[in-house]
Amino acid sequence: MKKQKGDEAIVSKLVIDELLTKICGHHSNFKPNDKFYEAAGVNCRRWAKLQRGELSITVCELKRVCEYLKVEFTAETFARQLRLFE
Repeated sequence: MKKQKGDEAIVSKLVIDELLTKICGHHSNFKPNDKFYEAAGVNCRRWAKLQRGELSITVCELKRVCEYLKVEFTAETFARQLRLFE
């Protein structure tokens, strides 16, 4: 996958939590499998650190997660969700 400008930008843990809460009822209910890790391009250890907030997810990783979960990835969508936490 070719890197694009902005792919290395990091995204808040809150965005992941909000995305998973929308899909699963609560972000802690999401149980990733091997297909998810492969599609998202992250390993189990990195995903656990992302969910705990020890690391920040990149835009590129977030796009792949959204693609796997069949959720539309738009800047407006995530900007609107982030404003909820302000």
